[in-house]
Amino acid sequence: MSNLAARFLTAAVLIPFLLAGIFWSNPVGVWALVFLATVLGLTEFYGMTMAKEPAFERAVAVVLASVLAASVYWLDTSPHLLLVAFAAVTLSAFVFYLFRYREIETLSTRVNAMLSGFLYVGLLLTFVALLKKRGPDGGFWVLITLTVTWFGDTAAYFAGRFIGPFWPKKLYESVSPKKTVVGAFGGLAGNLLATSLAKLVYLPSLSWTDCVLVAIPAGMLGQVGDLCESMLKRSVGVKDSGKLLPGHGGMLDRIDALLFSAPYIYFYARWFYQWQWPPIHYCSP
Repeated sequence: MSNLAARFLTAAVLIPFLLAGIFWSNPVGVWALVFLATVLGLTEFYGMTMAKEPAFERAVAVVLASVLAASVYWLDTSPHLLLVAFAAVTLSAFVFYLFRYREIETLSTRVNAMLSGFLYVGLLLTFVALLKKRGPDGGFWVLITLTVTWFGDTAAYFAGRFIGPFWPKKLYESVSPKKTVVGAFGGLAGNLLATSLAKLVYLPSLSWTDCVLVAIPAGMLGQVGDLCESMLKRSVGVKDSGKLLPGHGGMLDRIDALLFSAPYIYFYARWFYQWQWPPIHYCSP
């Protein structure tokens, strides 16, 4: 089976589950899918960055990062409790190593690897689930986030494959040798197509300005996210983060762009889109 066929087959299997979660009125469905992807992504991340460490040590990192991810979702309207969660998992990481430091010369590297996973995967991916909680149109915003990212990936792939030979200039060869400038522009076209379809098909309240201001910055951030994961993989000498998804590699390979685009779309939908969120009432200090 070709790589492209494997990609489409994998998508055909996963998309029905995603759509079921998106269009279920209870936002917990999207959170469950996002949380599962978070745990799998964390497992791959620590499998790369802490590959030489004992499995128990990597498992502790996954558990602590997953606790933070769940806290960001369930405590999003309780900022003081959320700060407690951030402090608790950070302290837990350091205390864990205080009693299990083993080779002390490598301790700072292992602590940094553990903490970076908390933020890179645990925090950033949770913004997809938070979008579903925004109100009646939350599912549509999740769909926009996913399609902007994945339409961009697909358009970049085809542009690079079929137009790239006529303009083979590399985008960032030292980090990702196969990515081309023409692929990057093709990806932005795919991002715009996704938001245009959103406006025309299921969220007509989007303005054309919204379409551009969501698609282009989110698309550029997604490409940066893709490059950052490529940089990470090259630093540890692996081609893919895993083998979970045929044609795509690992879970982290599939969500690398989403990790960077989702927070931007979340804050755009919350602060700049015309629909007004209910105000958040903070507790007095």
